[in-house]
Amino acid sequence: MQIDPLAALLQTIKPLLDEALPTDLARSLSQDIESRVQEVLKKLSLVPRHEFEAQEALVTNLETKVRHLEQRLAEVEKVGATSANALDEN
Repeated sequence: MQIDPLAALLQTIKPLLDEALPTDLARSLSQDIESRVQEVLKKLSLVPRHEFEAQEALVTNLETKVRHLEQRLAEVEKVGATSANALDEN
């Protein structure tokens, strides 16, 4: 199971705040930091890693198919041009 980065950050900061500040102020500041970080994260439109990786794989697959189709089209156009030239010569 992967630890939430926000939780890890707050676990690191909280003891430092508890040591440096009075308890009430440290708690209030910790809650303020957490709420502000949550606000920023909501604005970022983040997606879970597994969804990102699935979309990344799909895009890679589609890019490969497009390259393959472009090669086939170039071959067909080359054959078509050769055929047209042969007809013009007759």
